[in-house]
Amino acid sequence: MQNSYKIFIPVDGIKYSDLFDWSDPTQKCKVVQTTIQRPGLLRQNSRTGSLINCNEQKIALFRHGEDVFAINEKCPHAGGPLHLGDIEEMPDNTLCIRCPWHSWRFDLLTGKVRMPKGQNREAKVYPVNVAENGQLSIGFDEFNARYFSGDIDF
Repeated sequence: MQNSYKIFIPVDGIKYSDLFDWSDPTQKCKVVQTTIQRPGLLRQNSRTGSLINCNEQKIALFRHGEDVFAINEKCPHAGGPLHLGDIEEMPDNTLCIRCPWHSWRFDLLTGKVRMPKGQNREAKVYPVNVAENGQLSIGFDEFNARYFSGDIDF
């Protein structure tokens, strides 16, 4: 039996309400950019995902309605910046992130490539908890090994 426990690490500098809601058509008209300089937050734009650093991983965060999705920042095809991609709803209602470089689409729940067909690459996805106060936490299987190597200052 596999252990399904995860380590949830709080996200610094951004809360649920700060995330652009891709399900809200009125928000799609907003073009105002906001940059917040806080530890753990690398870039935020009102029309993209949010790029954060958590557990020594660059992760793209997206909000669609009540749901928050976390996916590895780099596209597994060519390393494109997924936080700059658009969320698309596929014909079967699956939500995907479309890479801005080559338009590959990855399922936000599983990380599996949906387009182009026949590819076996997968983007790493992470579970996200949202607290009542809007605090976000991302789940990992373990702490990054760099924490134990002495390379990181706390």
